[in-house]
Amino acid sequence: MRQELLRFLRQHGEKLALGVYLIVVVAVTPLLAQLFASGWERGHVLPAIFDFRHLVGVGQDLFNIAFLGLVIGLLLVLTLDPKKRVSALLLWVGLGTLMVGFSTTGTFLPNIQGAETVMWAAPGLAVGLLFGGVLKTLTLKSTGTFEFRRAGKFIYLLLIVLVLVSLIEAHLAYPEFLDISADGIAIYSIDTSAISINVDGLPEHTIAAGVAVVTMRRFIRYDSDDDFFVLGPPGSGKSLLLIGAYLEAIERGRDKKMAKREALNPSQDLMELVEFLDRDDTDWIVEATGRSELKNLEFQFIKGQLFPKNVTVSSVDYAGEHLSRIPDALNGEISNPDAELAQLTAGVEEASTLILLVDIERFVNKEGLGIAEYFSILEAAEEKEVVVVATKADLFAEQFWEEHDLKAHESFGKFRDYVGEQLRQSERFSALLRQTPEVDVHPVYYETTVNEEGERVPVRDESDSLVTVGFDRLLKRLGQ
Repeated sequence: MRQELLRFLRQHGEKLALGVYLIVVVAVTPLLAQLFASGWERGHVLPAIFDFRHLVGVGQDLFNIAFLGLVIGLLLVLTLDPKKRVSALLLWVGLGTLMVGFSTTGTFLPNIQGAETVMWAAPGLAVGLLFGGVLKTLTLKSTGTFEFRRAGKFIYLLLIVLVLVSLIEAHLAYPEFLDISADGIAIYSIDTSAISINVDGLPEHTIAAGVAVVTMRRFIRYDSDDDFFVLGPPGSGKSLLLIGAYLEAIERGRDKKMAKREALNPSQDLMELVEFLDRDDTDWIVEATGRSELKNLEFQFIKGQLFPKNVTVSSVDYAGEHLSRIPDALNGEISNPDAELAQLTAGVEEASTLILLVDIERFVNKEGLGIAEYFSILEAAEEKEVVVVATKADLFAEQFWEEHDLKAHESFGKFRDYVGEQLRQSERFSALLRQTPEVDVHPVYYETTVNEEGERVPVRDESDSLVTVGFDRLLKRLGQ
């Protein structure tokens, strides 16, 4: 039941989040309008900020409409960002609701009288567009989609300033100490005995302010908290796993228009491995990583449709022999670890999710899975999510075809269950699943064939590309 609920949330979580966000925006924005209005009417600093208009001889309505133009400009830039389009739409709803709230309180809304007044929105609009980074679309040629991070940051900063100042103004009573006029700025001394706290409406205003700031923070985020680190015994296919996932990420963007393709930002080590496999050769080319050799393998892909975020698949490919030393390093039992072990330990500690590899070739050859260290690592690395990946699953794909007359890539759900059933014959693997009860097994493999020497070599399609299976499901899982 719990796993079914988790699967439902993974499949429909974004739609549920959209509904929740819409309810939050519609419910919280009227309270923010009340807070801003109370701060304006009761306070002194907030009106004084807008009184800077006196120094340039601008009327209140003109200043307000220019400020509104600034906000609209920033929102327009955010709307141009494909990753923030839905978030921007919700913010437009919030801005409209805020204006309706201001109309009921008679606060802030400018008294628009003719085109001359409306034209004052142009300077604010221009500043909002420029600060938001709209020139990026005119001056840069990007291989991926644009990210207008500055627009979101400025909107977030404006909200924080307005919320904090309004909370203070609405609920802290103090004598006027600042006067801004055309004659200049005057500051008066304050009698501290005249300061008091107004608790009327404080709880709801504080809650509304907190919810608004947290929600806005989520709206403007581009990067996910997820960080993946791959662990596996010697020869289990750590490099090939990252290559296959990267190739699948490329394939996912192949049908998109060039302007909508995301930059995957692969690391140099990963690209070197991909280049080796791109050669016109029937061999694997990629060999097992040697001792004292570390490869930084990293790329990004996008998770989510409504609220997309950048997910970094970042791993350090290492000689599998290091695996047995990681538990002691995590527990602090190795006082001066070498550079390789220190980097591996840091990778495990900093990751939010550990990808644990199970080598099916070892299982088939009855060599032992080599996963004994996983238990100590999971015990030492507390509160880590786990993804179990069965590599070299092409060996089971042939058995699956012989026993069920089904092709693994066409009946992948049944094949995944089949792989899990086969691996559960290993007591060590069953114990691993008992330690991670909510984890499914994700089989992945490259299509292979046996050459004249009896060795397994990769199959290439008519375009001379490697044929991979299961990596699309793996990326989907990593993005949930």
